[in-house]
Order: sequence, then structure tokens, then C-alpha cells
Amino acid sequence: MKETTIEWWKLLIVFFSAIVLEANSIAGFKFLMDEHWMGMVMMAGISPFLCLPMNHYTIECKTLKQRVYIAASFSIGFVVGILTIRPFFI
Repeated sequence: MKETTIEWWKLLIVFFSAIVLEANSIAGFKFLMDEHWMGMVMMAGISPFLCLPMNHYTIECKTLKQRVYIAASFSIGFVVGILTIRPFFI
């Protein structure tokens, strides 16, 4: 593959990790509001690992265009997570 392109599966991994990160954030905050210890575990223990694919693939990128694709994939995944998962917790 050309060095200036990014593989589609990397974008898909970043997209889904953003959806799961948003779901984890919403659920963790809900647990925290109910004063349940699981909320802290979810927020502090799981969320950093869900950001790893985006960080790893961004460091791996050589051009600004590739980094923009990674950022757009993460942003779109985050928005999809907000629009599809948040209604279940409100």
C-alpha cells in the first residue's frame, strides 16, 4: 500500500473505539451520579484504553492528511455514539 494512504481497518477501529468510549463515558457518569463505585472504575480504568487506537494510529501517520482522517473517524464515531447511545441513559 502507498505510504500516504491509511488502511480502512484502522479507521474502522478508531471509529468503533470512539463509539465505545462515548458509551463508557455516559454509563460511567450515570454510575457516578448514583454514587456507585463502578462509575469510577469505568471512567478512570477503562476510558484511557479506549483512546489507545486513536493515539497509536495518529503517531504512526506520516502526513497531515492521514491524521485528519484519523481525527475525522474518531469525531464521527463520537457523534454516532452520542446520538445512538445517550437516549438510552436519559
